[in-house]
Amino acid sequence: PPIQALNEKQKVYINLLKTCNIVVVNGLFGTGKSYISAAIAADALRQGKVSKVIVARPYVFTGKDSGSKPGDTLTKLYPFVRNVLDTMKKRMGAGAFAIALKDGQKGDIEVQELSSIRGRSFDEPSFLLIEEAQQSTPEEMLAIVSRISDNCTLVISGDDSQRDVRGKSGLSWFTEFAKRHNLQGVGFVNFDEVTDIVRGGVVADIARGLIHDNKNGVKTPQS
Repeated sequence: PPIQALNEKQKVYINLLKTCNIVVVNGLFGTGKSYISAAIAADALRQGKVSKVIVARPYVFTGKDSGSKPGDTLTKLYPFVRNVLDTMKKRMGAGAFAIALKDGQKGDIEVQELSSIRGRSFDEPSFLLIEEAQQSTPEEMLAIVSRISDNCTLVISGDDSQRDVRGKSGLSWFTEFAKRHNLQGVGFVNFDEVTDIVRGGVVADIARGLIHDNKNGVKTPQS
């Protein structure tokens, strides 16, 4: 079934994904920002509207980690983009998803480190989903947005209040740049209100607490 918006901002978000070349979505977990873009990208691939979906994110860790991980790119990044891939798998069906994913590099679904796609051209009908964009640098973001064709829908998703990189993030830089120059074909949606949260249970209460703290200048842990 088609994706159904659960609130007004989700309705706006879905429309932007269908009409804009670049969509910048900022906000906390529990608002559906990654689920919606992954589902629409999966539907477009399954229906033949696009020939490729690239899921990318910066390979940046928060706090302590166990160091460099062995294995290929898919193995390294899978834990960090599993929510996106799981959504695509559910929308496409396990068999079709496995065929499209292959090794995560050569199939119709690619999983990439953000640094590895800098300067790459995106000319074919495709979706490029950048997750955790608050961990990118302005230089990385510029190298990507300057290579997007009209056939590619770029989704820049993150939560700029949860960044670890020093200085301005790529998410923040491009948001300011696009608004300053009134770039056409670029849409924005901010899931920054308590009413934007669609997930239930204790997770919703945590998200509401973080929104309240952010608005009142209370520093919260970075996820």
